[in-house]
Amino acid sequence: MKMTGREELINIIKDRIKKEGEISFRDFMDMALYYPELGYYTSPKTKIGGFGDFFTASELDRAFGELLGKQFTEIYEKLNVKPFQIVELGAGKGYLAHDILKYLKENYPDIYKNSEYIIIEKSPYHIQVQKEILKDFE
Repeated sequence: MKMTGREELINIIKDRIKKEGEISFRDFMDMALYYPELGYYTSPKTKIGGFGDFFTASELDRAFGELLGKQFTEIYEKLNVKPFQIVELGAGKGYLAHDILKYLKENYPDIYKNSEYIIIEKSPYHIQVQKEILKDFE
C-alpha cells in the first residue's frame, strides 16, 4: 500500500527523532511546513483560496494592498530613502505584492520607480506562482 505524503513526512520526522534524539519545536515546524515536496507549504496541494484551507485579505479584494500602498507612499515621503525597500515574508501567491505594486505604479509612478519590492519565500511552488503573477512588475 502506497503511503500518502502526510504519512511519509510523519515517518521522516519519526526517523530523524530516532536517529538524533529529540528535536526542537522550530525544527519540527520547519519540517512540517517546508520539507521538500511533503511540507504543508512545499506540497503541490492548493492551500490558499477557494479550493484551499484558508483565504487571505489580498485573495478577496485589492483594497488591502491599495491601503498598504498608500501607507507606503507616506512612509516613503517621510524617510526619503532610495531605493525604498518593501519586504514581504511568505507572500503566498503574490496577490498582496501585485496590488501594492499596481497601486504605486498607477498612482505614484516616481515612488514606484524608486522602490524595490523584496519577497522572502521558502516555498518553490509559491515562488513560481509569484513570478507569474508579478511578471508585469519586473
